[in-house]
Amino acid sequence: MTVEVLTRKAFFDNKNGIINNNKPVKISQFVPDVSKDITQDLIRCSDNKSVHYMSCASEHKGRYFYNEDLTNFNFEHSEGSLKSFFELLEKQKEKAEKSYFAAQAIPVDVIFKDAMSDILSCEELPNNTDRRLWIGNQCNTAAHFDFSHNIAVVLKGKREFKLFPTNQVNNLYIGPISRTPGGTPISLVDVTNPDYEKFPRYKQAEAESITIELNAGDAVFIPNLWWHSVQSLSDENILLNYWWKETGEAEGAPFESMIFLMSFIPMLSRNERQAWESLFKYFVFQTDHDPKAHMPENLYDILNNLSEQDIQGIKKWFKQKI
Repeated sequence: MTVEVLTRKAFFDNKNGIINNNKPVKISQFVPDVSKDITQDLIRCSDNKSVHYMSCASEHKGRYFYNEDLTNFNFEHSEGSLKSFFELLEKQKEKAEKSYFAAQAIPVDVIFKDAMSDILSCEELPNNTDRRLWIGNQCNTAAHFDFSHNIAVVLKGKREFKLFPTNQVNNLYIGPISRTPGGTPISLVDVTNPDYEKFPRYKQAEAESITIELNAGDAVFIPNLWWHSVQSLSDENILLNYWWKETGEAEGAPFESMIFLMSFIPMLSRNERQAWESLFKYFVFQTDHDPKAHMPENLYDILNNLSEQDIQGIKKWFKQKI
């Protein structure tokens, strides 16, 4: 699958159309003048605040993952100043058997002073955009998805993204739901060295995938719910991402709703599950038909013309029912 490459201006000039198209886009030189002193800039503006980071032993080659029986993880959690974390990375550069470290999802608004927070802003995105930094040496992040739209910008080093449409979920061999490395479920396939004998359907996902390579200053737009694995390729990598939702996009809790339904729908008979699948597709997903198309436009119903107060009332009713 080919990828469209745009300038920053071209992306934001057609942002709504790109989002509706629901495909990743590479944004060339999103930040054309990345500071060569970005590491020191971040250290200086972090005000010596602690960051959380992960570490894994050399034999894992930076693949932060599960143990053999999927009951725990192959990495440990620590915390320290940003300065001490960069010193850890520096010490690994000349080692033949290096250890791997990753400080992930560092909240920009919490850790950094206003001056750096302003530098890391994106004026074209909403004010409530969630900005996070991802720092580490070589890292192999399993395919996962985000709930929000994402622009990921490389500030230092090189990264490679491998992206899969959401509908490839059946071919990605998803791991446990209750215990995940980063919040959302991940694929058990190592995309850098796939075991086709163990995961034969992955070939189908691979055929539908998009690979995007980013150098410093480049970015990728990832639509929400697209699966993506990330390879950090340099001895020191810094990535900034922007998570946001568009105005009018429902906040809700679709993932939590799915988890709740998983607690009993799979236990129903096959016939019942197929029947509920039809009802959900018609009333909930509404991808093929509009269930209110044959009704008066001004009809007041759960299908139409709900106010925010109505929605809150439905949520209250639902809580009482469960």
